[in-house]
Amino acid sequence: MRQNLGARITTSATMTPQLIQSIRFLQLSAQELEQEIADVLDRNLMLESDDMAADDGDSESFDSIHVLGSSAGDEIPEDRHPSDADRDLRARLLDQLQVAFSDSVDLAIALTLLDALDETGYLEDRPIDIARGLTQAGLDVDLARVEQVRAVFMRQDPAGVGALDLRECLLAQLSQSAEPAASLATRLVAGHLEALAHAELDELCERLAVDMSTLRDAIDTIRRLNPKPGLDAQASEITVPDAIVSVTDRGVVVRLNGAAHPHLRLNTTYERMLGQCNRADAAALNDQLVEARWFLRSIEMRRDTILRTVQAIFERQPDYLEKGEAGLRPMTLKQIADDIGMHESTICRVTTSKYIQTPRGVIELKRFFSSEVGSGTQTSASGTAVKAMIRNIIAAEPRAEPYCDADITAILARRGVTVARRTVAKYREAMGIHSAKLRAQRITTLDEALA
Repeated sequence: MRQNLGARITTSATMTPQLIQSIRFLQLSAQELEQEIADVLDRNLMLESDDMAADDGDSESFDSIHVLGSSAGDEIPEDRHPSDADRDLRARLLDQLQVAFSDSVDLAIALTLLDALDETGYLEDRPIDIARGLTQAGLDVDLARVEQVRAVFMRQDPAGVGALDLRECLLAQLSQSAEPAASLATRLVAGHLEALAHAELDELCERLAVDMSTLRDAIDTIRRLNPKPGLDAQASEITVPDAIVSVTDRGVVVRLNGAAHPHLRLNTTYERMLGQCNRADAAALNDQLVEARWFLRSIEMRRDTILRTVQAIFERQPDYLEKGEAGLRPMTLKQIADDIGMHESTICRVTTSKYIQTPRGVIELKRFFSSEVGSGTQTSASGTAVKAMIRNIIAAEPRAEPYCDADITAILARRGVTVARRTVAKYREAMGIHSAKLRAQRITTLDEALA
């Protein structure tokens, strides 16, 4: 019978060491859990991993897979993902591409891009040449389709792989950045990379109509990016997703990532020795057996809670895979807790330092939660979604007449999202986007410089 961890957490006065262990496991990242497992395997003879165990079919195993919206008879087999942190770049990307592309032609394009990467992660072949080569191979592919696939390709982990040049590489990473200065950093990289390389900071402040402090924040954001994502991919810490979300003919499928959830079992050889040992040895082995069983239950509880949480998130966020952050709906920890019958604190723990792999890249679970914005809103919108909408509106604004905050507020209202003008201003400033007046001054300055 499934234990309701959320209900039991509230009875803190009666919590046992085993329950405390289960709660602690919920907070661990995939890398931290891997270390925890390595430690217990070193000290407890009663536990073994799949790699250590003989395939005798007698061991006690805790393995379960669930598919969003399916019955138990509809389950699909879990992929085995290597847990070795030294997997090369191509092997890492291959796992992600098979999730990101369900269409066979798009996957063929993605695999061709994968083969065309140099050691730094940049594309060696021109997209037009890739399109021609695939056409000659009998696929109906044009340049537009290759570029469409490449845009998704560059959003995988590490972001920026598949770019043609430094500007593309950095822009791909900035598109996924949640840093406050990411918007200004994007403008710097997109239009002023040469001036930035020559440290023409005073001139950049004038062009962009920003003060030096704001400019330096954006430059610091750029410095934290990786100009050679392929070269450093193996040396850097790998983000291991806890779950994988993919789109199939049956709809959205959620499954656990085998690399983040190693399979353990009881060592039946030592278990059978219990009846053959002297009293002292038997007592020691029995203590290890009790610890091993609780460890397995804690691992299974963690797996089950993560899977149910991700399922509940995507049931409430059906538009994310198609629209990205602009499609995120307001959602709180309490709503997910109510959906799966657990305490809000449990959901807080299970979404901490957890990542999922999606067709849009590797995403932290925390990014799916956002409060509702506005009152009388016809279309429910989260703060994250409204920020994305504001970003898109400004990106498409008339060059000669940038939208003021009131204009943006009116456009959002026509789209069914009612927010206050001061909210638009607050979000715009948080993203490092300047007022319409300053944006217009920047355009005028650039026009005069080019005249």
